[in-house]
Amino acid sequence: MRERRAFAERTKVLKSNEAKRKFFLVYEGDKTEAIYFDAVNHLRSQIAINPLIELVPLMRSYSEQGWSNPQKILERLISEIEAEKAGNICCETLLNRIMDYFIEVGIDNSTSKKIIWNRLVTICKNHFEYAPEAVVANVPDTCKTIIEDLRKQFSLPGIVEDISTAIINDGIGFEDGFDKICLIVDRDRNSFTENQYDLVLSKCAEKKIGFFVTNPCFEFWLLLHFDEGRNLDMDKLRENPRVTASKRYVEAELKKLFPHYSKNAYDAGEFVKNVDIAIANEQAYCEDVNLLKDQVGSNVGKLITCLREDYRT
Repeated sequence: MRERRAFAERTKVLKSNEAKRKFFLVYEGDKTEAIYFDAVNHLRSQIAINPLIELVPLMRSYSEQGWSNPQKILERLISEIEAEKAGNICCETLLNRIMDYFIEVGIDNSTSKKIIWNRLVTICKNHFEYAPEAVVANVPDTCKTIIEDLRKQFSLPGIVEDISTAIINDGIGFEDGFDKICLIVDRDRNSFTENQYDLVLSKCAEKKIGFFVTNPCFEFWLLLHFDEGRNLDMDKLRENPRVTASKRYVEAELKKLFPHYSKNAYDAGEFVKNVDIAIANEQAYCEDVNLLKDQVGSNVGKLITCLREDYRT
């Protein structure tokens, strides 16, 4: 995982010397939540987000694509933060950063990505006794060896000679005790068991990570942006049954109010402008993260409220 820097750079630096507090946003889903919080950032002044807070979404690295289990995502996040705190880079993190760098400079063929990733792993096995969690002892020398080997087999245009500088400076710029990490997930019983929920809840409390849950799914939080969000069938919300071959109850209700909604592409600004309605409607349901394992509700509104408040509190 690493910062999506282009997003973070949209927040202008204040003329004052007061440091900004970063809120790192970690999403279970790839699109829906990210689209929404992009809009939150874009409309931050209109919805009174504190100017001393910077929203920084964390991107999945190459080998993490497709992950959806919150426990797995959280474990990787904690592992990377603790490694960075110790000044270390583990082997899989190094390969992910190299791969992410390649993709950013123009390697965009999916077959090429897979072939190159497999070659990266092979190089590390041949030269460094590769183990995913093993700490890389010398990042510059390791990167040099990897690039020299890759260039024997692949054309790698645009790759800087000292790629290690980019690798070392990548990652998560988290300042312990000042910045905040927020894990934003659905309560999906098909991929998030009760035991896993309890483990994630406990680990987030231990590591002071914000745990923001919508039960049954993020579309319910979106539904709350409409006045009709208070008048939904609780039994159907709880079960969220399939109503068509492709849609469940919550998404179908959302499309009645917002016909152009799609998980991967929607005008989130139209929702964010009504965030005060959503915060008020949320209070009619469960907001306690300890109870959201079983009860319909959300505490995403509490995150928005937190983003509005003074960062010292």
